[in-house]
Amino acid sequence: EQGVEVHIVTNAQEVEEEYKEIIQDGDHEYAPPNVYVHSTNETSHPWHIPFSKSYAERIASLAIEVIKKYDLQLIDSYYILPYVISGFLAKTITGIPQIMRHAGSDMGRLLSSPNFSTLFGAIFKKVDKIITYPDDKEEFVKRGISESRISITDRINVNLKSFNPEVIPFDLSTYLEKNIGNIPVISFIGKIPYLWESKGIGELLEAIEGIKEDFLLLFFSGGKGLPKVRQIVRDKGLERQVVFLKFVPPWKVPSIMKRSTCVVVPEHDFLIANHTPSIPAEVLAVGKCLILSNELYEKKPYQELVNGENVLIIDPKNIIQFRSIIKRIIKCPDEAEKIGQEARKLSERIENFNEYVSHTIKLYGQI
Repeated sequence: EQGVEVHIVTNAQEVEEEYKEIIQDGDHEYAPPNVYVHSTNETSHPWHIPFSKSYAERIASLAIEVIKKYDLQLIDSYYILPYVISGFLAKTITGIPQIMRHAGSDMGRLLSSPNFSTLFGAIFKKVDKIITYPDDKEEFVKRGISESRISITDRINVNLKSFNPEVIPFDLSTYLEKNIGNIPVISFIGKIPYLWESKGIGELLEAIEGIKEDFLLLFFSGGKGLPKVRQIVRDKGLERQVVFLKFVPPWKVPSIMKRSTCVVVPEHDFLIANHTPSIPAEVLAVGKCLILSNELYEKKPYQELVNGENVLIIDPKNIIQFRSIIKRIIKCPDEAEKIGQEARKLSERIENFNEYVSHTIKLYGQI
């Protein structure tokens, strides 16, 4: 919207089926004005021995083609494996500068691996700018990275135009075999990985067990741990209350939140210490009730929340408390609505997406 021409180079169409988003043909949000998506093509991937997906190499090759064809000026790469690595190959060959962004898993898990630590450390010293979080800055400084090449971002900013209380609620009629009317809906949005226990899903299912009132628990999820979670649902006899739906693209997430009576984010004992999900902030922006774990409540972006006023804080391991909160929301959806309204007021005070965009464009101009 600010006039920056963005070309996205991705292997998104090739990822594992359980992580794919359902994108409709002709969905204009997939490539809005000034945005062009370039995807690797699995059908043109020649067989070789030993065989591999060669993601980094093919993404880099496509990026080089796109950079040259459109005379691009900057590479902005997010997630070290494989995208920063692919971007670095493209940077080295084309000579244009590169920004590196990372996730918590990159620093908390992959960097410490003997398989990647040497390569990651070398790339840190070669990229033109590293965008990181306050708690991770020291890791780069101790590796000899000049502070002039490090840019700090305190938090992920939510676009209040996209995540807002006026969005049209998600139409569940095309996904469910029955008309659920105004039945309260509790939603869980996110991956269910192989190590899914820290997501709080087990505690969530235990908490809803025995609730007699009508409600639905919707999982907009996918991942290696999904079969195990489905089995737990069957073992507990919760098939009537629990519905699993596949991932939808990001632009439909606000409507999912809007349709929900509440969204629950019960993570605990997460393996990555600096992991801070953005979903809670997005729920606040849509003006819906958020049930948040006490562990995430301690994270900096969420410390301004007030329990019972604009959020409901739970200890996921305290099943009695967890169940009590959910029953309260099911029985008193008006209370959930009021909490959501207060959440939106807080969101309007703390979010500044325009400033975030301006800062990003300024950063681009300095490199």
